[in-house]
Amino acid sequence: MSDSIRQLTLAVPVYNAEEFLPATLESLNAQGEHVRWWLQDGASKDRTLEIARTFARPCDTIVSESDSGQPEALNRAFAKMGGNIIGFINGDDILTPGTAERVLAYFEDHPELDLIYGRVEWMDSKGATTGRHAGHIQKLEEALDIYGVWWSQRQWVQPEVFFRRSLWEKTDGFQPKWNLAFDYDFWVRCFRVGARVAHVPAVGARFRIHSAQKSSASEKAADEIRGIVREHLDDGAEISPLARQRLRAHLSYDLYQHGKTTAPGRRRTPFAMALLRHPQWILCPAVRARAKSSLAKLLGFRRRTNA
Repeated sequence: MSDSIRQLTLAVPVYNAEEFLPATLESLNAQGEHVRWWLQDGASKDRTLEIARTFARPCDTIVSESDSGQPEALNRAFAKMGGNIIGFINGDDILTPGTAERVLAYFEDHPELDLIYGRVEWMDSKGATTGRHAGHIQKLEEALDIYGVWWSQRQWVQPEVFFRRSLWEKTDGFQPKWNLAFDYDFWVRCFRVGARVAHVPAVGARFRIHSAQKSSASEKAADEIRGIVREHLDDGAEISPLARQRLRAHLSYDLYQHGKTTAPGRRRTPFAMALLRHPQWILCPAVRARAKSSLAKLLGFRRRTNA
């Protein structure tokens, strides 16, 4: 293996992470010389730093300073931590045995690739496996298709993704304005700068699901993701005209569905009337199904009243 990719360098953005951090750092150290980590702490008030120091090896780094959130913390870490093959893992997730060596070997064997992603196991707060996931996204159009791809069980899960530093440098880093879905925005921008990606069919990480984690704010995260898609469409993301039309129709219908087109205190426009005003909605499968159901109910009512 060449010197340029002999180590996987991982940022670990944390804040008050004492409960799960020991398992995370233990999993990184278990990778041996194939991993070095940079812990970027947001000035924690618990035992996070004390724990990190007990696990830190000479090759690892601990920085503690206030920040505005994970995007800023990661930008700071990535700017200073070095490494040609990089990624990040939260202080409650786990890198599975052998992942780093496998990732480095894959990049060594495929110099044309910018990013690889694998599979994840879901686990609960106790560390018990609750499920498995394998994402599959190969191009920008798929990444932006949150309805047919991202929210249809094909999404990437952050700790399973690894990439070259050169790719991160092309994207201008993580965007602090996205608090919950900054990683999704980053993946989209990776495709927009021409990222060449591949799927490695092996579990690379275990993702912990628990009540205290930020990603549990699912509706707020979904709102951010919709906003990210709108922003990239407005910014001229290069996808087919039909895909663009369908996405805009879905986003518009979503606003209606979530009551965000109605002023506070006013009743929502009836579906049939709203559809007449927005005929492009018919591009959405959910709208076609709803329209078909509404029409069937109307025809059934007329038959009963004419009987």
